[in-house]
Amino acid sequence: MEIRQLKYFIQAAEYLNFTRAAKECGIVQTAMTQQIANLENEIGIRLFNRNRRGLTLTEAGEAFLREARAIVSRADRAVEEVRGYVQGRTGLLRIGYHGEMFKRDLVALLREYRERDGSVQVVPGQLTQEKLLERLDTGEIDLGISLYSPRYAMVSGLRNRILETDRLMLAVAKDHPLAGRKSITMEELKDYPVVGFREKSNEERFIAMAQAGGSLKSYGYVEDHTSVELLVESGYAAAIWVSRLCREEIYPRLAFLEITDHPMREQVCVSWREDNENPALVAFLALLAEHFPPEEADTLR
Repeated sequence: MEIRQLKYFIQAAEYLNFTRAAKECGIVQTAMTQQIANLENEIGIRLFNRNRRGLTLTEAGEAFLREARAIVSRADRAVEEVRGYVQGRTGLLRIGYHGEMFKRDLVALLREYRERDGSVQVVPGQLTQEKLLERLDTGEIDLGISLYSPRYAMVSGLRNRILETDRLMLAVAKDHPLAGRKSITMEELKDYPVVGFREKSNEERFIAMAQAGGSLKSYGYVEDHTSVELLVESGYAAAIWVSRLCREEIYPRLAFLEITDHPMREQVCVSWREDNENPALVAFLALLAEHFPPEEADTLR
């Protein structure tokens, strides 16, 4: 079994399409198909169901995918650490973050972290919540920063620490009919379309609001924060953001209103695996504790 075979398998599992996976890996489709067949023959397990409707992972394939990701992650990390050693670096810290709400704080934290130990290589990446959880679980990243979701508690071995709790606010264009106001109620908000993210956390938010008796007039869903910002600034829709993101110095063309009776609060959390003993991670968690003291935070399993 070779690392490149595992990488091919991971891409095929991601796309569930050998042609697209082959293109992503820079090989032809026949080579991709042959490599997957060789892998299945070597381990004696069928990883994919193949039928006219396309590919699906078998139960064994689902289990093998997690282990394959972990193996590839460890191999990639070993290569990065050796390269770093040759170049004079002493550690590697991989950080995944979701959305825009913590980016400015992360810049300040990384500046201080670099001043304390500039020999650690930091590799950040913006990820969806699904990818962030997946890569924390497989060890592809050391640390994740995101809004907390109950799904985080379902990942075995994952530690989640709440850094702060934010109220939710409405973001609108400066020429929006609501732009001159300081606050709004959920009842008043029903008349205005709201754009959201196409991901599970947003679906959970809408369900919780409906259960609490609130409802929204949905404009639709987009895949990323920049697209939400584009639609809001253009006046097509409003958006519900956490308060820490609602800064006019960052978004001068937007106005922000407090939603006085919104039934939810959002919690910014940092997550890492309990078995991760990376010294660079330990040092960064200590820095976080200085800026977000434990007595103001909550630690969850």
